[in-house]
Amino acid sequence: MNRKQRRAAASASGPGANAPEVVAQAIQSHRQGRLDEAESLYRRALRRDPNNIDALHFLGVLASQRGRHAEAAELIQQALARNPRYADAWNNLGNVLAGLDRWDEAATAYQRTIELAPGNPSAHCNLGVMLLRSDRFAEAAAAFRQAISLAPGLAEAHFNLGKALHAQGQYEAAIAAYQETLRWQPASAMAYKNLGLLLYKLHRTEEAAALFRDWLARDPANPVARHMLAAHSGCDAPERAADAYVQSLFDGMADGFDDHLLRLEYRAPELIAQAVVAALGQPERSLSILDAGCGTGLCGPALRPYAHHLVGVDLSPRMIERARTRSDYDALVVAELTAFLAARTAVYDLIVSADTLVYFGRLEPVLTAAAAALRPGGRLAFTVERLEEAATADGFRLDPSGRYRHAEAYVRRVLTGVGMEVETLESVTLRLEGGQPVVGFLASARKTPAGDEVATAQE
Repeated sequence: MNRKQRRAAASASGPGANAPEVVAQAIQSHRQGRLDEAESLYRRALRRDPNNIDALHFLGVLASQRGRHAEAAELIQQALARNPRYADAWNNLGNVLAGLDRWDEAATAYQRTIELAPGNPSAHCNLGVMLLRSDRFAEAAAAFRQAISLAPGLAEAHFNLGKALHAQGQYEAAIAAYQETLRWQPASAMAYKNLGLLLYKLHRTEEAAALFRDWLARDPANPVARHMLAAHSGCDAPERAADAYVQSLFDGMADGFDDHLLRLEYRAPELIAQAVVAALGQPERSLSILDAGCGTGLCGPALRPYAHHLVGVDLSPRMIERARTRSDYDALVVAELTAFLAARTAVYDLIVSADTLVYFGRLEPVLTAAAAALRPGGRLAFTVERLEEAATADGFRLDPSGRYRHAEAYVRRVLTGVGMEVETLESVTLRLEGGQPVVGFLASARKTPAGDEVATAQE
């Protein structure tokens, strides 16, 4: 800020300035990112005029930016009580309510915005997002098309239109919408990712590989582009997914993860729970348990009755945030699984892992560390996706889905090699994908008396 601007700011926010002058200076500070200064000025304006709707509205917006969503909703609602026709305030109230997961109320706020300002493309797009969350896909698509008619270059609307069309099975139209997103926003990682996954679903592997190759050329450091190119091309496939890929993938899915899995009829936590009951019988709340790759904590409710101490570990901070809301865990840790296990010797009575080892190709390192982290007689239960025995000599393969599949003989060999006695290794249906069952294995194993020596020897 230069000298002239400082003098103007001092004049506008000085003792003689009226509320509108103070608000004008607050808005300028807000736009320039000086949030502390802006908040102080908004509050000063409200002391001078508690009914100033702009101060209430923009202080609410600022509170939302700082994560104080409940306060933000209250402030914006106060502004709207004073002026119910304040269209921008309705739109921002919708944004805040969406941040509070109050989807239906957010949709109502966006609808009110559209009634007052039908030419606002963002309001149509925002309403479409809420309709998507409610699985009202045709209505969502109509809202996104209206936004595009008002602002043809609104990449967000094209992207979300692709999602709505994909959900309705209009795959070619969805592909076109994602391609249009990339025309307006060539660096859109989500458009590349969703388009690639749709091409995979349609078994258009060569097109998907070309897409991921183009993405990687545009963004050489992107871990998702690199991993998915390897998955679709079969070239330079790593022995396990990179940490950056796993974290990016699950951070991006965290908010709608549980709903997504419900639609896929996801069964891994249920299967893990069955394995635990079969191995341990009635719960006594006496065990030290690790949920390895806990995600949003879906296994927590089944493990809690057995645990005097339940720990969840995951590579995704956003997943850990979601798991924390369940209150099933005594501790939640953001860490890479193998390194976490390797730092703990003979700590756990039970380790479970639901659909986490599908991001590990070679299982020896992680299962060696798991065996060493178990106490004598400790148990391990996990799921993996099934690979036909003749598919590869390695016993595992990176699938175009981005996950690894494992052969039964390989899983048995690794478990035995790290000192675990295989108690069960059965074929199961883990979930649906494209309407088809994804077949995997549910493994349950017990650490043998010689397991300590074997695990130590392989470390």
